[in-house]
Amino acid sequence: MANLDLIKGAGKVYASQSTNMADSFSKSLEKGIARYQQIAQAKKQEKAAIKSRTANFINRLNSTVDVTNLDGAQQQAVTNFLVEGRNEYASLAGQVAKMDPDSGGYMDAVSRMNDIQMSFQTLAGNINMYKKDRVAFLEDFDNGMLSEGNEVNTLGEVSNIYTEGSNFSVSAGGGLQFFDEATGLSKNYSDIQKPFLKDFGSADAIMKMNESLYSSGKSLKGARRNMIEQKLKNIISKGGRDALMSLASDDFIMEGGLGLQDPMLFEPENQDALKQAVLDGYMNVLSASADQGAVDNAPKTGSGASGNGSGIPGLDDLSPTDRRDFMFRGEDAIKTANLLGQTKDVAEMVKILNSGGSKNKFLTVEDFLNQVNPETITEDERNQLKARAQTTFIDAQTLQPVDLDILDQKAKTLFYINNTGFGPNLRKFLIDGFNSEAPSGSPEPTEPNSVMSDQKKAQELINKYANS
Repeated sequence: MANLDLIKGAGKVYASQSTNMADSFSKSLEKGIARYQQIAQAKKQEKAAIKSRTANFINRLNSTVDVTNLDGAQQQAVTNFLVEGRNEYASLAGQVAKMDPDSGGYMDAVSRMNDIQMSFQTLAGNINMYKKDRVAFLEDFDNGMLSEGNEVNTLGEVSNIYTEGSNFSVSAGGGLQFFDEATGLSKNYSDIQKPFLKDFGSADAIMKMNESLYSSGKSLKGARRNMIEQKLKNIISKGGRDALMSLASDDFIMEGGLGLQDPMLFEPENQDALKQAVLDGYMNVLSASADQGAVDNAPKTGSGASGNGSGIPGLDDLSPTDRRDFMFRGEDAIKTANLLGQTKDVAEMVKILNSGGSKNKFLTVEDFLNQVNPETITEDERNQLKARAQTTFIDAQTLQPVDLDILDQKAKTLFYINNTGFGPNLRKFLIDGFNSEAPSGSPEPTEPNSVMSDQKKAQELINKYANS
């Protein structure tokens, strides 16, 4: 028979072991749960850290670009670039947040993100510069500040990018690119040559010299002439090529500038020759002003036509400004007026007017047709205009045929004088001189009715296509 005491003892031992096992399991379970919670919390914190780092990277991306005052196509080009860049930046930011900062992939990704950030900043700066330059160009154009010395290609290219047809694309680094039709390639905005302004600073210095020489009442000779020539040479050289081109082309002292006719002078390789021509031209002006000042300031010996000793009847009755204009340009104006009166070729007349100091510019019929969109004019009307090319030329500003009988020598001569830009009294003085030299009697008519009829028909066609 089993020992009851042994059985009871064994039961107590088992009961004790069961209690210990339960306690141990409970403690292990609690530790496991705590460990799981720690792991879960750690992962949660890691995710939060990743999200925080990603958000910080994205917040550092300054993608603000002011697209106001850009047209629709330009705004779309900017928007597309920004959206693509932001998407790539966000994707990289998510990858970087999970990477070891010491890894090569981390450094490559961060470098690319910095490139994107920099491209946005560059684009913002380029857009602001473009808009500022566009406003300045349009204001300078409207105020007549652009120099006549600018190349026509430069003006045409800049006019295109600042007006219609100015759509651009955005390069990888945030640069603006415009399509160059001449080369068929895209050109960076920073590489596009901008037109320069009239050099009023140099012109003002020359004008002051001119006034001083006139007021001195002495002709320009000897050492004094050499000194003035050196001062003038310094003014011309100081401003560089842009200043030189402006002084050669802009009408600072007289209408139409210096009237330099040789186009080869304006080639960059002939800059020294152009500089000498400009120097000679302004020295002639200054010398003539000094000579006129000597005449005007000489002691009076009488009054009227011979009072100041010019020897030209009526000239001394004009204002000092008119007398200076006559001294500077009078002789050339008389020669050009005579030349225009004698020619019957319209193309030659336009050439004389455009290169001879006329205040207006003119077009031949062929010049006008070259400006008309060929899709808007019929072949018959084009031929009608061409048929009137020998009787008609056109004011380039108003795009109206000039009301002039090109077969009337006197009418052409007077037309030129009235377009010289001289003051009214000097124009009258010159016209009176021509009238006094003209033969008596009326000139024989040379089919003026047919000429004027041609011009009337030409005017109808020109008005129709002037803005096409």
